[in-house]
Amino acid sequence: MSALFESMTLATGLMATGIIGALICIPVKDIISVDFYDICDLFISLFFVGLISTKFSMESSHQTLLLIALFLAISLMIILIKLFIFVPFQAKAETNALLSRKDYIGEKGRVTVTINLDTVGEVVLYTIFGNVPMTAKIYQSSDDDSPLRIATGEQIRVMDIDG
Repeated sequence: MSALFESMTLATGLMATGIIGALICIPVKDIISVDFYDICDLFISLFFVGLISTKFSMESSHQTLLLIALFLAISLMIILIKLFIFVPFQAKAETNALLSRKDYIGEKGRVTVTINLDTVGEVVLYTIFGNVPMTAKIYQSSDDDSPLRIATGEQIRVMDIDG
């Protein structure tokens, strides 16, 4: 075992730390994260720094500076990829990938939690792709014919979608 650690270079040590750390942190990454940079990104960056530095044979005085620069550059790339690629896709994501929220206008459904005029309830919409539960409130039109309460079990039709 000690021979393994003695033969290990800094680059292979960084790669091993990156792999082991990434595997260990997967269960706790949602707990230990800061905005766009979670703990797994640290270990992924360490792995790539080790991988890239195995390709270079350099003097020890320049090696530390290069490793720090590589770590910062890779970390910045991971943050930018998350910020400009993953976050916009997550913002557009919906519960049903086949229908947009606007496609539910006109669909029929049934009330599962009673809806009062000043509170929200829940409805289940029946679409060709399955049943979709959604929160709902009473649609108030310009006239005063709007109902004050829609009881559980009543049929509804989606009139408008907020947001």
